[in-house]
Amino acid sequence: MLELLRRVSPFILSKSKQFGSTEQDVQDYYQEGVVGFLSAVFAYRPDCGATFTTFACTCSLNRMKNLLRRRHKEIALQLSDSAVSEVNYSGSPEEALHAAVEAESIIKVISERLSDYEKRVLSLHLCGEPYSAIAEKTGKSVKSVDNCLQRIRRKLNTERTIST
Repeated sequence: MLELLRRVSPFILSKSKQFGSTEQDVQDYYQEGVVGFLSAVFAYRPDCGATFTTFACTCSLNRMKNLLRRRHKEIALQLSDSAVSEVNYSGSPEEALHAAVEAESIIKVISERLSDYEKRVLSLHLCGEPYSAIAEKTGKSVKSVDNCLQRIRRKLNTERTIST
């Protein structure tokens, strides 16, 4: 089993680097990938129609994707909590309600309409990462990151226009 893990470790690590934006994230995704691989070792059936390599890589990647989805949900919940609690309520109650509804609308668009890649790019951008760093962390070109952020802006602006 250790020999199998040694062989697949470079693959899992390379995929972890595509998912993670910090060293800690990469380690988290790597651990999920290893758990996925080990579960594949015990769950693989030769009659399932896939080679062991394909099955194990898929299990490993699926565990990493699930972690990514959980993190996006956590970020959306944090954004939701902070957006509502940080709204300045110095105006009238109607203005406060309108601001809260607008914040909820933006959060809904982020969680429902943005792809996983767009959510990741948006998250990195909101953390202050420059386009070049986002490109490096996502494995895409700087132009791809720029296009992605433009798509995000259009989606958010479209929602804002629809809701007003």
